[in-house]
Amino acid sequence: MQNVHPFFVHFPLGLLITAVVCEALFAFTRRPLADTLSRWLLYLGAVAAGAAALTGWLGSQSVAPVAQAADTLVDHRTYGFVALGTAALLAFWRWGTVRAGGPKPRWLFVVGMLGLASILVAAGLEGGELVYEHGVGTQLTAPGGPLHEAPRDSSRGVKRDVPRSSDFR
Repeated sequence: MQNVHPFFVHFPLGLLITAVVCEALFAFTRRPLADTLSRWLLYLGAVAAGAAALTGWLGSQSVAPVAQAADTLVDHRTYGFVALGTAALLAFWRWGTVRAGGPKPRWLFVVGMLGLASILVAAGLEGGELVYEHGVGTQLTAPGGPLHEAPRDSSRGVKRDVPRSSDFR
C-alpha cells in the first residue's frame, strides 16, 4: 500500500454524515438524544477530518503520479480541505453554544450541516474517481505496476524512476 489515507478517510465520512442525519432528526423531532448525538458525532468527525486531510496531503506527496488524474487530485484535495474547514467551523460554533441550548439561529446551523454533507459527497466522489478510474494509490500505478507512468525529467527529456514532490502539484 502506497499510503494510509484510505484507512482514515472513511471515519469522517461516516461520523459527519451521521451527524447531519441526527441534526436533521433533531430539527424534526426535538429529541434531546438526537441533539447530543449530533453534537458529539460532529466533534469526533471534525477531528477525524483533520486526520484524513493530513494523511491525504502526505499521501499525495508519496503516491506515484498519474498525469490523467492531476485535475481530479486537485479537486479532491480542495473538497477535503473545505470539508475540514467547514466541519471545524461548525464544531466550534456548536461547542460555543452548548450552554445556550445550541446554535442560534438553528436553521442556519442546519443549512451549514447540509452544506457539509454535500461537500463530503463531492470529496468522496472525487476520491472514488482517483482510485477506481485512475488507480491512484493502488498497485496498478505504483512503481512496477502495469499503469505506472515514469515522470519525464523536464531538463533532459528523460524518464525518471523516482518521482519528486513537484510531480504531485
